[in-house]
Amino acid sequence: MPPKTRRSIVSRVHALPLSIAAVTAIAALAGCSGSEGSPPPNPGAGATAGHGASASGGSSQTSGGAGTGGAGGAAVGGTSGAAGTPAAAGTLSSGGTTGGAEATGGRATGGTSETGGTPGGGAPASGGSLASGGSPARGGAAGAAAGGRLGMGGAGAAGGSTASGGSSAAGGATSSAGASAGGMGNATASAGCGKTPTLKNSPSTANQNTLMVSNASRQFLVRWPTTYDNTHPYRLIIDFHGAGGSDTEEAPSYFGLFALSKDTTIFAAPSANGGTWDATADLTFVDEMLKAIEADLCIDTSRVEIEGFSQGAAMVAVLACQRPGVFRAAVGHSRGGLTAPSTCQPIPYLGSLGLSDVGTNSQATQTDPFAKWNGCTVTMLPTAPKGGHICTTYTGCPAADPVRWCSYDGGHTASPTDSGQSSSWMPSEVWPFLSQF
Repeated sequence: MPPKTRRSIVSRVHALPLSIAAVTAIAALAGCSGSEGSPPPNPGAGATAGHGASASGGSSQTSGGAGTGGAGGAAVGGTSGAAGTPAAAGTLSSGGTTGGAEATGGRATGGTSETGGTPGGGAPASGGSLASGGSPARGGAAGAAAGGRLGMGGAGAAGGSTASGGSSAAGGATSSAGASAGGMGNATASAGCGKTPTLKNSPSTANQNTLMVSNASRQFLVRWPTTYDNTHPYRLIIDFHGAGGSDTEEAPSYFGLFALSKDTTIFAAPSANGGTWDATADLTFVDEMLKAIEADLCIDTSRVEIEGFSQGAAMVAVLACQRPGVFRAAVGHSRGGLTAPSTCQPIPYLGSLGLSDVGTNSQATQTDPFAKWNGCTVTMLPTAPKGGHICTTYTGCPAADPVRWCSYDGGHTASPTDSGQSSSWMPSEVWPFLSQF
């Protein structure tokens, strides 16, 4: 698999220009709780533990051959600091209230999306659609002022191909430790390898870690394997809650992935100020949080991945596109609530949306833009059968950058269940997608 670019964490804030006009968080985000409108009851709070994997009810297509993307705003050929200026982002329409709270594992399944209208009353908001943006050129590091680390090569569910890891000009070492549960054979070890952790481990929702960022106190949770070995570089997955939530909403199950990871992965969950993500200020917060985690724990910096729900999924899209090369893959459930990226370097992406998650959300807004940027073939993909779900991989994507779309018969949630089932099928879709890298 082709190498993936990985930035030096030291240079993220100062060396990586924003590729999208900074935007503020939308104060009234439909489909979420808290500050996004009239607060609904919160029946799902705390129900995060029951996210065990269940049998997948939908069939999936296999990805096609490698496609080639069109020219976009990304730098070509590995030159540093030469990324083009992206087109202005289209905005997602906002408005409407949700039918349920967003707590992980117990989110309401009948609520509207953050981009829909108010159920039972007025028409959906008619805001702009997502701008599709140009397909960026493949290859090349995008402006790594400090010699950003190169990501490892090929992915594979059974171990993947082994590509040599680039060394970091900022001092990151390259480890030859094999990555379990698929992915790269080599790992790029963070500065925290070999150290005794000083961060707080949180097997529950306690033990928050605190950072001072731009004179504000910010909180995040970290959970590492019970068999943690400070000489082994681990995959890191960072999870983002929906509007009105907090880091405790995702911990300790982390969208149901912690149990499936079987001690191969470290998880983290940041907390938005007031429960609402800010597409400008929170870029810096995530930069600083990632810097702190990599300095304290043994992280494979070529396998840092992100997952989010609702406005948290919108924050995932912002990070994926404004921090190119930092994140290996991204997952967004019912994305909406922040201005959508208009251009992006290729990155593996999985998106999901319920059939009753009304508004302007659809395959066209959720995953088609990433498919275009990655060079995949964009066609109308299957929709879920009644009471079930179906996940489909776009054809024509490069092997390194697949895009997958999950449609389900349900509402605004990151943890949908098929008819007659008590647990969500979503973790058993997301974990194989992320762990292949």
